[in-house]
Amino acid sequence: MANANESVDELVLRCQIGDTAAFEELFERFQPRLRYFVRRLDQTGTDAEDLLQDIWLAVLRKITTLREPTVFPVWLYKIARNRVYRHSQQRQRIVQIPQEELTIHEENNEPDFKTAMVDKIHKALIKIQPHHREVLTLHFLERMSYEAVAEVVGCNLGTVKSRMHYAKKSLRRELERDNG
Repeated sequence: MANANESVDELVLRCQIGDTAAFEELFERFQPRLRYFVRRLDQTGTDAEDLLQDIWLAVLRKITTLREPTVFPVWLYKIARNRVYRHSQQRQRIVQIPQEELTIHEENNEPDFKTAMVDKIHKALIKIQPHHREVLTLHFLERMSYEAVAEVVGCNLGTVKSRMHYAKKSLRRELERDNG
């Protein structure tokens, strides 16, 4: 039986030896946030449940190949991202990610997101480019470092920083449109 205080690393190790209760606990811990991530990447949202099922099946099949249990969240989100984009390609709705400038302009005027703005932020996230939505979701909602985000999305750290910069600008612009 899974212990609620058990670390993700311990659960992964138990999964790797075939413990189904540990897999169920991982599923329970990650499913809500993973569902949110998948829905943000799959713009139609109509296939999210099928995609989630496919993702968890891949995790179940491949978990024994994961050498470092500490990287499970990054590994999981990388699988999810790849499945969503593969599905999008199959439906011929893939969005080309533009090469962005790698120059980052430091800004200290970050918006202060209050609880009352959460709904507006979610609505604005839907309106921005998928590659911007992706980095914002991974960094702020999943609390992944820029390095972990780079590993999930398969690009270098400088590109993640650039995308984050432009993603914040896009999100800010959408929020201002909504308020203005």
